[in-house]
Amino acid sequence: MKKNLLYLLMLVCSVSLFTSCGDDDDDKVNVAGTYAGNLAVAINGGSPISSSQNIELTSPAEGKINFILKNFILQSDATGGEGTLPVGNIKITDIDLVGNGGNFTFMKKVEKLKIEAGDQAGIEWVGPGLSDAGIPVTLSGTITGNNIKLDIDIPFTEFLKIAVQFSGTKK
Repeated sequence: MKKNLLYLLMLVCSVSLFTSCGDDDDDKVNVAGTYAGNLAVAINGGSPISSSQNIELTSPAEGKINFILKNFILQSDATGGEGTLPVGNIKITDIDLVGNGGNFTFMKKVEKLKIEAGDQAGIEWVGPGLSDAGIPVTLSGTITGNNIKLDIDIPFTEFLKIAVQFSGTKK
């Protein structure tokens, strides 16, 4: 009887040697994806004009993200005129993502960003022509769980300063 009890005790101890804690990657959060929300644009400190918009984040490497605002069209109220101003695709890459457990911050300053033509056919995108020499842009924000808040500062010229704010939720 004592022998059987000893064998049982040895079996329980040996099983515990082969179990381990979960993988260290279990607490990683995937921030990549499409975020739907409200985009507000203010020109020269004026009242912001809001619209529904999607942004995309991709994660090309550990601790990095890429930001994409596709087919951005500035609404007429923001430009002070009639109609809209089709800007294009704004892409900012290689952004450092700092944090863990679902709470992150990021910031990237680009001295000479070039805006690409939008993906929608039949639209004359003005962004590529406006950004031939490159425009200064600063992107900063936070991600908390599935929610994102970000600011884009665009001091386009001495007389034209654009402030963009986005608040959204991951789809």
